[in-house]
Amino acid sequence: DINNYEIIDYTGIFGSSVLFLILPALMAWQNRYAEDDPRPLTVRPMVPLGKVVLGSLYKAAGTLILEQGLEKLGVFEFVKDHLNF
Repeated sequence: DINNYEIIDYTGIFGSSVLFLILPALMAWQNRYAEDDPRPLTVRPMVPLGKVVLGSLYKAAGTLILEQGLEKLGVFEFVKDHLNF
């Protein structure tokens, strides 16, 4: 039995995480640090500390996606039940 609300829930969680967290950082990284495109930037980056901030955004996005995936799979409930938290 297919539950349409569950499908929408999964696509919303993972789709929005990729769309709003990973893709903007990936596009900024590609624009700033791509080695196959030696053109200089025409405007200064709006966010200082470029690689540190973009790397932190990747880490936050990965952590959020992993946490949501583990929650949807029921891993947290399983651990909670078996470790008596």
